[in-house]
Amino acid sequence: MLIAALLALAASAAADAGTSNLPGVFEAACLDGQAKLSAGEVTPTSFDQLPAGLRDSLHRPDSGNVWRLNSMGNSYLYVLNYTPTPGVSPKVCGLASDAMDFKTASGALAARVGGSMERDDVRSAQWLNAKDGYVATATATAGFNVLQISWMTDADKAEAQRQVAELAH
Repeated sequence: MLIAALLALAASAAADAGTSNLPGVFEAACLDGQAKLSAGEVTPTSFDQLPAGLRDSLHRPDSGNVWRLNSMGNSYLYVLNYTPTPGVSPKVCGLASDAMDFKTASGALAARVGGSMERDDVRSAQWLNAKDGYVATATATAGFNVLQISWMTDADKAEAQRQVAELAH
């Protein structure tokens, strides 16, 4: 059901976040869970079909879905599931593209989850949202610029909230 909510492939519907706006696709899919892309904008693929360097950086999920976005360059949207263990995110949602402008993409993510824009020279950044239980990441790996949300296990979320509460005192 989560996958259906993430990508409602409505061929006749106008795309809320067309593939020409990759940071918008990421936000709609991974943060809002409401990406609406037409069948012509996305092609289902498999994890094994990802480029080797990107696939290696994502390790080996237990299951998941991957879509190739029909946009400039090589762009992939993915929702991956991992064995829930302490310190390992059980669910990861991300967008990797060799054509996405990193400064624009990381700036959009920073404004959305961090409430501010990052410096121009940053090539990797993370934001912790202990309350909602995720870590947002903007980075470059294996020739791809990547925006990603890594959801915490319930235990890791509780521990993060505890640590944040201690900082306030």
